[in-house]
Amino acid sequence: MHGDFMIIDFSVPVYSYDKLIEDAQALSKQYRKILEYVTIGKSHDNRDIALLKLGKGTKYMVCCAGVHGRESINPVVMLRIIEFYAQAYICYKQQKSILMSKLYNPTKNLISEYEKMLYAACIHELLQTYTILFVPLLNPDGYMISLEGFDCIRDEKLKEICIATGVPHQEWKFNARGIDINRNFPSRLWRPKFVGDYPASENETWALIRLFNEYKSLGFLDFHSRGKQIFYYRSQMPDSYNKKLHTIAKRLKKVTNYRLSGPEEEINPSDSGGNTVHYYSEYFGKPALTIETVDEEAPFPLDISYREKTYEEIMPLIIEFGALII
Repeated sequence: MHGDFMIIDFSVPVYSYDKLIEDAQALSKQYRKILEYVTIGKSHDNRDIALLKLGKGTKYMVCCAGVHGRESINPVVMLRIIEFYAQAYICYKQQKSILMSKLYNPTKNLISEYEKMLYAACIHELLQTYTILFVPLLNPDGYMISLEGFDCIRDEKLKEICIATGVPHQEWKFNARGIDINRNFPSRLWRPKFVGDYPASENETWALIRLFNEYKSLGFLDFHSRGKQIFYYRSQMPDSYNKKLHTIAKRLKKVTNYRLSGPEEEINPSDSGGNTVHYYSEYFGKPALTIETVDEEAPFPLDISYREKTYEEIMPLIIEFGALII
């Protein structure tokens, strides 16, 4: 179903922001019947924040990655998932027709081909029901800092702010203003980390907030790294909400073999609120989960071998999530 040629190449040693955007636009041209590329905002160092709208459905769900700069595996994986889903959708009817003709002349590979066709049928149904709103890289400045160092920041004042933190560039999780976007969303647990701190202060935060408000989505998945775990619990939400999320999370656990993080792990005692999922849960009341990919002990920069592994683990998860929130 992949075909011989794939636009998204996991063997590229450094998948730069420019490469990622170029490939995202190439995907939208290749699969224009089912995929649209738009820009939803600008980072503080003036990089586009891309949105890929995949599907024909009137219902929506949101998938986001690259909130933290150093978590460099998930943005590329998101693009590969988009490519696989789009290709499966486009090829489904032809594949079904070919398989039906082979039923009259069975081969040893028939079971395998039938399983592939069923998988394509699931994706076809998903994209007939939903338009999936993919934000593969919310924090392009932080992503580039983690890959190439602080010289990639073109604004000299921003570069000085970043360097002054003393954080090694390979471990950089913030945006170009040194702000952790995943602690910047307005929520009940949010509290200031320094003098003058306030929620929704960042361009990247606002890009996602506007997206949430523009589309009435049924659910949200935010992909982070590390730990191969699923966070579902919200202390500020009612029991009915948490029971529903626990049911969903248990199903996703079976798909990925990731572990479930318990209520006591929702937030570190020394940390603050303001996560993407906190905001989404509280303002929209729909399912929102944080999916942590990659081994807990994986050092930064993350090895590119995690691309293929992560893709295999989470590619089916989005299909399952869509079925559970409908």
